[in-house]
Amino acid sequence: MPDIDLKIDMDSCLAVNPGLVLRIEDDDCALLFDPDNGKVQMLNSTAVAVWQLLDGQRTLSQVVDCLGSMYEGIDDATARQVLGLMESLAKLGAVGVWEQD
Repeated sequence: MPDIDLKIDMDSCLAVNPGLVLRIEDDDCALLFDPDNGKVQMLNSTAVAVWQLLDGQRTLSQVVDCLGSMYEGIDDATARQVLGLMESLAKLGAVGVWEQD
C-alpha cells in the first residue's frame, strides 16, 4: 500500500506499484493498466523509461542522471517534469514506497 501523504522530491526513492501492468504499444506510447479498477493511463516513451528505472533503490535524482545517458538535452526542466510525473502517478497509486509482503 502506498503512503498517501508521501512527499516527493529529488531524494525520493520510489518504486512502481507491482499490481499494475505496463503494456508497450509502440515506440511512442504505452498503457499502464490497473486491473483492480480498470483504469488506464497512457505514458509516452520518456515516461516509460522513468517507470522502468523506478526500483525503490534509485533516488529521482539518480533516475534523471540515468535519463541523461539515454537522451540528449536533459536539464533542470527535465527534473521538474519527472517530479510532476511522479506526483501525478503517486496520486493514481501507480508509484510509491512499497512494502514487501
